[in-house]
Amino acid sequence: MAIQTVYYRQKIAGTGWRYRPLTVGRRPEAAKSGPYFIRVRNGAGKYQWVKHDTEQAAAKAATVAPVARQAQELGLTVDDLTNEANANRISIKAAVESYLQDRRFGRPRSIAAYENAFDQLLANLPKGVRFIDQLATPRVLNSYVEFLREQGYSNKTLSNRMGFIFSLLKANSVEKPSKLIKLPKVQRTRTKAYNSDELSKLFAAMTPEEYLRYLFFVRTGCREQEVQYATWKDLDLKGLRFTVSGDGKSDVEFLPKNHEERQVPLTTELGALLADHKKHAASDRWLFTNEDGTPEGHFLRKFKSIAKRAGLNCGQCKVAIREGRYDNRHKVEVTCGRRPVCEEHYLHRLRKTAATNWLRSGFDLMKIKNWLGHKSLEVTQIYLDSEMHDPEEQKKLDRAGKS
Repeated sequence: MAIQTVYYRQKIAGTGWRYRPLTVGRRPEAAKSGPYFIRVRNGAGKYQWVKHDTEQAAAKAATVAPVARQAQELGLTVDDLTNEANANRISIKAAVESYLQDRRFGRPRSIAAYENAFDQLLANLPKGVRFIDQLATPRVLNSYVEFLREQGYSNKTLSNRMGFIFSLLKANSVEKPSKLIKLPKVQRTRTKAYNSDELSKLFAAMTPEEYLRYLFFVRTGCREQEVQYATWKDLDLKGLRFTVSGDGKSDVEFLPKNHEERQVPLTTELGALLADHKKHAASDRWLFTNEDGTPEGHFLRKFKSIAKRAGLNCGQCKVAIREGRYDNRHKVEVTCGRRPVCEEHYLHRLRKTAATNWLRSGFDLMKIKNWLGHKSLEVTQIYLDSEMHDPEEQKKLDRAGKS
């Protein structure tokens, strides 16, 4: 790597100060007295001038600068980089960049989650830990778990963050990294479908616009982003089919989960409502928009407000939210008895309700799997094993209890 040039600064009449490289031979007075400068690239990637009092100090810094820059790019110190014992070691920063590069064509939302987790890791590594082999130790991993605990993360979020790190280690030939430490137990809760009485109350509390939006969720079983970025082009109103597709949506970085396009059937009622909606739709591209004509991005918040209006909040949830604007924003704890924050209501319940209704109507698991966009039948079977309570089944249980 080329050594940086040493410069001096000279004032030129009519143009101001100019940096000139030191040369061998006769030098102007400014080159004899200093100060001296080298031009280096800072952490933000921008060039800056660094001043030194003597030519010797500048020359020494110029020799070290390329190595320092390379070390910085790798997340190492100069000593780390120049130590021959580290010749075959991989820095954590380099490993992260390689990992993200390999996954650059993944779903944008997934990539963003990985980037967020790894940015946090790199900014909060235990002191002296800069190589992958140092990270892959129980002591360091447990230390990072304690850091995440101190940030107030729930056991589930903590487990997800560490899952990203285990994936990084596995990609760097660390076998079974999740076995190196024990994480806090996470209670697995099954998504609960809405029963007919709950659905009736929810939809009775909706405006016509809301009715169409959430009927779309509960009849198609689509995920939130699949509905958010649904376009009129995706709809076949004659054939009553909706295609979940990323075609023509690169500007919003939407891709279907597992990168697989799929078709979902529409009920006759939903098809008729969509056809009527199209006549006066606010957008000729998006099915559902917010006030400024862009894809609706607040389905969950608005759904919780509907549940509150419908009188379906449990009244027991306590949630910390941020209130106020700008410098006055602060955290306050509220209950779902007074605010639309009930944790009993979330969009995935509508997806579960769609799947359960399909199953109870006699559709086979393979069709339901395809409509939901699951990768395997096993996932669909797990998804449906907590089906809504069947009244006929209850009668059988009651008869059994009398025998």
